[in-house]
Formats: sequence, structure tokens, C-alpha cells
Amino acid sequence: MNKSILLALLLSTSISADTLMVDKGIYKVWYDSALEQPIKVSYFVTNRPKNVDRGGMNFYKDSNIHTSDNKDYYKNVWDKGHMAPAAHFSDSKENLKNTFSYLNSTLQHEKLNRGAWRFLEAAVRKWSEKETLFVENIILFNEQSLLLDSGATVPQAFQKNIYFTESDVKKCFFFLNNAQDSRWQEREVECSKEDKVLTSNLKCEKVDLFFIKPSNGFISKNSKFRVEFGSKNVLISPAGVMVDQEKGCTATGHHHLIINNSYDVIKNIDMPIPFAQNVLHFGGGQTQADLTLPPGKYTLQLVLGDYEHKPVKSQEDNSLVVSDIINIEILP
Repeated sequence: MNKSILLALLLSTSISADTLMVDKGIYKVWYDSALEQPIKVSYFVTNRPKNVDRGGMNFYKDSNIHTSDNKDYYKNVWDKGHMAPAAHFSDSKENLKNTFSYLNSTLQHEKLNRGAWRFLEAAVRKWSEKETLFVENIILFNEQSLLLDSGATVPQAFQKNIYFTESDVKKCFFFLNNAQDSRWQEREVECSKEDKVLTSNLKCEKVDLFFIKPSNGFISKNSKFRVEFGSKNVLISPAGVMVDQEKGCTATGHHHLIINNSYDVIKNIDMPIPFAQNVLHFGGGQTQADLTLPPGKYTLQLVLGDYEHKPVKSQEDNSLVVSDIINIEILP
């Protein structure tokens, strides 16, 4: 399997609500702060040696990200289930510690976490002795998902998709989040049924772009200021990388910032957004930047562009995925 396909695998996801993608180096996590749970964790499994032990390590919260915490797992049947397993990344203290982020923790039934799920992870490590594997753990929720008094939502089920990168084989396993026996082999499903499993009971929500900073009406005496981009039901993916868009509830692409209405996206809806003055591209998937503007009044608008920089349309109503225009002023 070539590198472009592997990169596409890293970028593919199923998004059910507002999400934040965090690259932890050894794994990537798509996290839903409203659920206080990850919705997807992906990583490569190689034949890493075991050099360190997990003894004494505790889960920790990443700064500025709202996640679950210890109270969500206190005196109940829910384990802190590692989605990127600690045992896969015990080659260094740094890697092992990264797996103890609450970003990587999900409310997993203790019988599942210590039984079939754990034994399947052991099988994955054994398979990785022969070739590198790529693993996607999909965490599934629906309207019946339990909301704990502590604030976190309990997943309904898990799907583990395993790609054998050299032999080009794919295995998929589906687990309800309950007390199960240890026979993980009986949980294998046809990978062709994956889409049906992932989208069951899923309601599409509006795709949206917006400014976190600055706000509409922003006035500053400083010519340099920070802009931060927000999105809803959008998977931010770099320019040049084509992502399979099989789920109708999300949009994929990267941000473009148009200053002072200098480019008419509607009139050029089928054309790539140009590289031009006052049309800024964030093709690396950036979600923030520092801008410097001379004194004056300005309008700012975000536009989502695909891998070819063409404007993206919402699959919900075929409208362009753009933000509201905001007005700012830089004082002399």
C-alpha cells in the first residue's frame, strides 16, 4: 500500500458532532468535547520492543481541551479504555505516557476492556510482527447513549478496522459496549458493512464555519492580531490530499480567508480559489494564524476549499461552506 493511500486512511473519519482533531505523534484522535469522548483514534502498529513499564502512570488532561476525567470513571463499571493501547507503544516513556491522555480514554465496559477487546489487541501485536498495520478505532454513539451525571456520554459500541499494509488485507470487528465474553474472533464483521454500522441512528447536523477570534466588530490599535477558525461537522484535511467522502454528514477541506470581499466565490463556484492578494490559503490544515494589517476597516470571511482548492458544498443542502462575514477595524 503506497503512502498516499495510508495518508488518506489517516484522514478518513466519521464525525457525529463538533470535533477537534489532535495529532499526538504516535496516534491521531478526533475528539468530541460535548460527549467528553473520542469518536475516532487511528495509529500504525509496528513491531515495537517493550522497553518501559506502565507502572505508576496515570491519565492526565491536555490543557485547553475539555475531556472526561477521573470522576467519570469513579465507582462504576466503566474502565478507562485506551483506544491507542499502552502495550502497543511501550518502546519509550514518552510514547507510553502519550497513551495516558484522556483524549485517548473512552468509557468502556470493564468486561469488554479486560476481555475480548484486550485479546484482540494482543492479536494485533502478534500480526504486527510480520507487517505494519494501520488501525482505526471508531467509537459509536446514538440517541440511546447513556449520559452520566458527571457529564460524559457512554459509547454504544466500538468498531476496530485493521489494515494490513503489505498484504492489503482488511479485518473489521464490532463490539457492543457491554459485558462480553473473551471470544473476539466471533466479533468479526464484513468490512463492506462498515458504512451501515457507522451511520446507524446518526442524524446529520448543519455544516458550519465561523471565527472564534476575532469577533464581529473587533477594534484594535495593534496591527498584528490572532485569527482562530472554528468549524462544525467539518474534517480539516490538507490541500493535495483527496479524502473519500462516504458519509453525508460531514464536509472535508481546508480554510481560505478572504479579506475585503476581494474574491467572489459564488461567481467562481467551480473554479479553484486563487492565490492572490487578500486571499489567504491555509493548505496545511491550519486553524489559526497571526495577521498583520495596516490601519483601516476590513471584512473577513472563511471559505472551505477541497484538495484542489475548489469551494466545498454542504451535502445537506448543496450550499457553499462559508462563514458569515465579520467586520473589524485597525486603528492608526
